[in-house]
Amino acid sequence: MGVLRKISLSSSEGGLPLLADGFKEVLDTNAMVGMIFFEVAGGPYGAEPVVRKGGAVLSILGFLLIPLIWSLPIAVMTAELCSHDPHVGGKIHFVHKSWGPWVGWMNGWFNAVSNVFDVATLPAMAMGYLETLLGVALSDDVRWWTCFSLIWMAVVTNVAGVDIVGKISYAVCILVCSPPLLLVVLGVPKMGTLPSTNWQEIRWLHFLTSLMWNTSGFDDAGASAAEIKTPSEIYPKALGISVALVTALYVLPIAVGVALEPETRLWHDGFLATIGERVGGPALGVSLSCAGFISSLAQLNALLCTSVREIICLSDQEGQPVVFGLLLLGTLNYNFVELIAATVIFDCVSFLIQFATWIRFRYHEPNGDVGDAYRAPLGFKAVLLWSLGPMVLCSLVLYLTLSAGGDALYGTILAYITGEVLYRSYQLWRWWRTRSSPSAG
Repeated sequence: MGVLRKISLSSSEGGLPLLADGFKEVLDTNAMVGMIFFEVAGGPYGAEPVVRKGGAVLSILGFLLIPLIWSLPIAVMTAELCSHDPHVGGKIHFVHKSWGPWVGWMNGWFNAVSNVFDVATLPAMAMGYLETLLGVALSDDVRWWTCFSLIWMAVVTNVAGVDIVGKISYAVCILVCSPPLLLVVLGVPKMGTLPSTNWQEIRWLHFLTSLMWNTSGFDDAGASAAEIKTPSEIYPKALGISVALVTALYVLPIAVGVALEPETRLWHDGFLATIGERVGGPALGVSLSCAGFISSLAQLNALLCTSVREIICLSDQEGQPVVFGLLLLGTLNYNFVELIAATVIFDCVSFLIQFATWIRFRYHEPNGDVGDAYRAPLGFKAVLLWSLGPMVLCSLVLYLTLSAGGDALYGTILAYITGEVLYRSYQLWRWWRTRSSPSAG
């Protein structure tokens, strides 16, 4: 397993497509930092639901602690597993390789469904900042067609290649980080005391899912593992920079914002731009609205880049992308917070499987004989402890979903049943194709 292999897309292990020869090693550290930044956050834009659902103090504490117990373990796990065996699809590949086709399929299926909702959240977030910029509420039809157009713009950019996506992401990263930093510089002298939190009003499921969504995505960096120049060096460096950057860009602007506007119920989507206008006048407000809109597009661009590679790795079933496309079109007018909840619920199932894969990998590779790949300086017990935080958070979200019932619970059950039916149908189709082929006779 220490050997880094490149296998043609037409080859497979148990029917799983792997790395296409056409994928080139073109991504350097800067490009990876840009892509990871937008796969995870893209700045503080989209953090308003966390403040609205959790209150001022809890949202700041959440953005300080969650990167340590959630983002950092995911980043380390991804760096180790994907640099060890870099293939298109990253986490889809190493779960399949570790647990076999059924677990690999279900992990990939839940991840793919999550990506559909995730792709839909980003145009919804863009609409929040666009409406703040225009000062009007857009009709459902206008929102749907605008969201649809934004997705197609990202598709066209992705056709140009992953190296273009990486370079654009790095350049836009600098652009969208400037207004929030200016908000912090101008807002700190005007800060008051932080308001107290009414613990009885906290919407725990939506608070946790919004918080986890805003700090998730480090695992998506694995989808481009085969296109990184030196994965063992670039992965840990790019992931470390990204964790620090994401944490700072959430905590500082949110701390300034809630000190200036303690009434957290007013924190609608795009409200950060309103705070900016109070602090720095209309120019800063417009800058934050534009940056939030551009950040949403850049996140959509990076997410599509990884999602396509994960679907390629998931299966060579021709009808599958059509299924996800139809599901995506049906979600474009959904509420932003509900889309976030759906994304994280499906992600939680996938993350439980991924951390179990990391634990299993370390159990079977206790001596660290991994060739030139990156290996975290952690023993087996430390890996267990690092995995505990994300696995507990995922279990808590699934428990809250079960307790709340409603659409989220029914949607999760429906997704599992659909994934099971698709898997069994695909296995039956492969069996029938094998029996009916001339060589079978």
